[in-house]
Amino acid sequence: MRALFQHRLWPALLLAAGLGTLCLSATSGEELAVDKSSNTDPAASKDFTVETLHGRLVWLGEALARLYKIESDADAAETSIVLETTDGRLVPLVKDFRSRGFWLDPRLRGIDVEMEVRRFDKSPAVQVVRWYAIRQGRKYELDYWCDICAIPMYELKTCDCCQGEIRLRERPVEK
Repeated sequence: MRALFQHRLWPALLLAAGLGTLCLSATSGEELAVDKSSNTDPAASKDFTVETLHGRLVWLGEALARLYKIESDADAAETSIVLETTDGRLVPLVKDFRSRGFWLDPRLRGIDVEMEVRRFDKSPAVQVVRWYAIRQGRKYELDYWCDICAIPMYELKTCDCCQGEIRLRERPVEK
C-alpha cells in the first residue's frame, strides 16, 4: 500500500474516487497541496461590481454597421453579442452558461431586457448573472424547460436528463 502513495498514480486515484476538485502537487504522493490560483469563482475576488443594465441584445457586427457604418468580415458578423443599452452604449457579453442562449436562440435577441451583470475592473465585457425580458412594462423570467423532468436550462438544446425536447418558458415576475 505504501508503494501506491509514493507513485504518481495518487492524483489519478483521487480523481477516480470523486475527489477531483483538489489540485494536487505532482512532486510526491505524500504532498497534497490545494492550488488556489485556478479558482474561477468570481465571488472569490472583489474586482467586480454588480449593476443593472437595460437595452436590447444584438450582434456586435449588426450594431456597428447600423450605428457607425463599420462593416465586419462575414465570418465575424455573428460572433459577439452586445447589450445595446437604452443610453446607446454597446456592452459586450461574456459567453458562458448563463448567456449562451443569446448566441443560439434568435428569439432572445432584439427584445427589451433588464440584466443584472458583473462588471470586472479593466474589462469592457460583462458577465450575465440574471436577466429578464421586458414587455409592455412587465418583467418576465425566461428559461428553457423540460416538461417531463421539470428541469430549467439556460440554452436551447435537448434535455440534460431525458434527452427530450425542451421549450422556452416565460413567467411573469411578481413585484
